[in-house]
Amino acid sequence: GFVRAKVTIGNPERTKVREIAFLTDSGSYYTVIPPSLAEELGIKPLARRKLRVADKREIGVDISVALVEVLGREVPIFVAIMDTPEPLLGAETLETLGLTIDLATGKLKPSRPYDADYLI
Repeated sequence: GFVRAKVTIGNPERTKVREIAFLTDSGSYYTVIPPSLAEELGIKPLARRKLRVADKREIGVDISVALVEVLGREVPIFVAIMDTPEPLLGAETLETLGLTIDLATGKLKPSRPYDADYLI
């Protein structure tokens, strides 16, 4: 089934923040947000990259930085800004937050203590 998570996302300055449901997608490296959400939160493109999507096409997308918080864990992350039916919480974000998908419960759970970040 699908695992959704409540995510608080905002611009790095924390001047615009919103809590919304994201679909977790461990097959996606990046967290993906639609252009309308990026604009609403003042998340501006910093770079452009070619990414391969699920149907194997390569498309150009804008990359930026956002601040996210899930289950009380907050980190800055890279986000891909592109059209998507709903925001996706990608594998890189889950790893950075120290979270994993618990398939038995259909929820996110910690994969390590929050205060035990990797230094290198």
